[in-house]
Amino acid sequence: MVQSHRRWLVAGGLLALCWFGQPAAAQENPAKAAVVKLLTVGWSTTPQARTAADEQYKVVRQHAGDHPIALSASLLVLLQQRRYDEAAKRTDELLEKSPGDLTALRAKIWIAIVLKEFSAALSAAENLSEQLAAAPPKNEVEQASHDELLGFLGRVYGFLGGAAAESVSQDERKASERRVLERIAKDRRPIFEEARDGAVAKFLELTGAQDEQRELAAASLAAAKDETLKDVAAEKQAIADRAAELDSRRDKLNAELKQELEEIAREDQPLVQEYTRLDARAGILNRDLLRLDLEVRQLESDASRENDPALRQQLLREADRLALIASGVQNDLLALNRLADGVRAQRAALLVRQQKAQAAAAQTTNRLAQERRDLAQREKRNEAIGTRVARTKATPPSTVRALAAQATAFSTYDQFPLEVARNKLLERVR
Repeated sequence: MVQSHRRWLVAGGLLALCWFGQPAAAQENPAKAAVVKLLTVGWSTTPQARTAADEQYKVVRQHAGDHPIALSASLLVLLQQRRYDEAAKRTDELLEKSPGDLTALRAKIWIAIVLKEFSAALSAAENLSEQLAAAPPKNEVEQASHDELLGFLGRVYGFLGGAAAESVSQDERKASERRVLERIAKDRRPIFEEARDGAVAKFLELTGAQDEQRELAAASLAAAKDETLKDVAAEKQAIADRAAELDSRRDKLNAELKQELEEIAREDQPLVQEYTRLDARAGILNRDLLRLDLEVRQLESDASRENDPALRQQLLREADRLALIASGVQNDLLALNRLADGVRAQRAALLVRQQKAQAAAAQTTNRLAQERRDLAQREKRNEAIGTRVARTKATPPSTVRALAAQATAFSTYDQFPLEVARNKLLERVR
């Protein structure tokens, strides 16, 4: 079957020579020009390049149909644009036309691994090894190309036995690897084995770095948690100390206010008694003054009606005497009122003093109460931080995630030679 493929390849090569091997320049051959343009406008990953490549491939199909070179150009562009599902279909189309195309066989393996179709990758790898065994190199250039593909196969089996080991049947991989090795000349097997072992070593190096990064992250997290919990404990103690200080100041303030009010009450007590005495005395004097005034009025009235001059004069003299007494009482009442005004002023001063003391105490109490509420909020936040930190678990840092992604990506171990393949294809059509 391999020989029939080789005969087909010879015929395919003649077809390519007839179509692309004309001496005219690419720009003078619409098919050549279309392929060159496809490899130019599509050699990018931007949305514009994708659109341009799709449009240009339509032009290529118009001029070249499904010729292997046209399919190869499209395959390389799809790989460059990372359109692997479409590239897989294009690879199958190309291998149907040219079953021994080594670039297509390599692409089929590469794409299958990227799409995690590992059984298909193993099957395609064996197919590539069969093609290499069926067409031994005839010169140094071909030998270098074969050696490069043997290294590629080694990296494939190293990846499937290392980075992708959990997703691949290792019995299937080992059996496939034995068959591949049997097809490789003994003197070339070290190329395969070194590439395979190198991929495994690279994987172990990356996973070792992941473990180291995890340990560093865990140690860093533990240190950070310990430091934060210490801060939380210190903050808790500071809050408790400040709360105790505020409570002490509040109690002291209440005691001082009580003492001040009691002092004011003591100072006011004799004033109250004095004012009561003065008020009682003023009541007596007012009653005496009212009685004397009535008596004076009565005497003057009697005198005005008295016809006897001597008796009338006597009545008037008595009225004057009582009026003089009333004047004295009036003076005593005025003096008494002045004393009462003094007592009221002292009591008013004590009242102002009391109000100021109560207002100052209320203001300080409110401020202390607000700070106490603020402390309660701080305490709640502090407790929440402590709880959250205590529950925090180590998560892989970005470096670990990056290493994990790198370790499981086939591109870490093998880069598809797109630029080389593109340049070779451009040389063929120019």
